[in-house]
Parts: sequence; structure tokens; C-alpha cells
Amino acid sequence: MLLASSYDQSRYFKAADVTAEKKLRIKDVTVEELGVGKDKEKKLCVWFVNDARGLVLNKTNNRTLRGAFGDACDGWKGKIIVLFPTEDDLRGRMVPVLRVRIPPPKQTAAGNGQTAADEGIPEFLRRTPEIKAKQPDPAEIDPELNDEIDF
Repeated sequence: MLLASSYDQSRYFKAADVTAEKKLRIKDVTVEELGVGKDKEKKLCVWFVNDARGLVLNKTNNRTLRGAFGDACDGWKGKIIVLFPTEDDLRGRMVPVLRVRIPPPKQTAAGNGQTAADEGIPEFLRRTPEIKAKQPDPAEIDPELNDEIDF
């Protein structure tokens, strides 16, 4: 069936498209020419493995990704981000916008407290074993050492 609405789809995420947090894995970063005439400008666009739409980066989202993954965009491939809707001030009005954040590292094994940052660290260096002093049996205490000292 031919639907006119199929031809009204954007290649890029818009604030109205995202109503809840969406976890995305970066596939590629490209430079896109957006706008028309004198308003035409080049923008970074992030593409994802698990969604066909790209995210055109504004300054805020660009700085977030650059701060987390470095300035070289090739190093962003395979990284996971969270895209979420919020509002921001635009010329005195609150408008819907999309922002990115970096999810915390995953726990790699259930219940052991190990995080991705622990990978590659030998087990004996990850945790300090809890050392409990053995409490002596009162019958084993030498009576010579059990003097009361007056201060």
C-alpha cells in the first residue's frame, strides 16, 4: 500500500520523535550539509546501529560526546549513548529539545560488584580482603597481662 505519510519522514531525529529515553549504539559519524542558501551549514551527524535516523549534533550534544569519547569521531563508533527529551530556553521560550548522556558502566557479572572499569585488573587487586582479628578466649589470657592500670 502506498502511503503519503511514508514520504514525510525525516532522516534525522526531532524532539517530537522521542518521548522517552532511548539507548543507541553509534555506528558512524558523518558531516551533513543542512539548510538552504545562505543558511546552509555543515553539521556533525551521528548514525546508529539500532535506528535508521541520525542525530544532528548541536553544540551541547557535541560537547557531551566529545567530552566522553574524545575529539576524534572515529573513536565514537560502538559507544552507547542515551537520547532523551527535555526542554530548553530558546529566545525566552521553553521548547522541546533532545539531549544525550552517557550511561553508567554496566555490571558485568550479577552480584559481584565488578564494573567494566575492573576488567583486566587481577582479582587480588580488585578487592581488599576483610581481615577480622581473632578474639582471644578469656581462658587463654595470661593472668600476668590482665592487670588493671590506673591513669
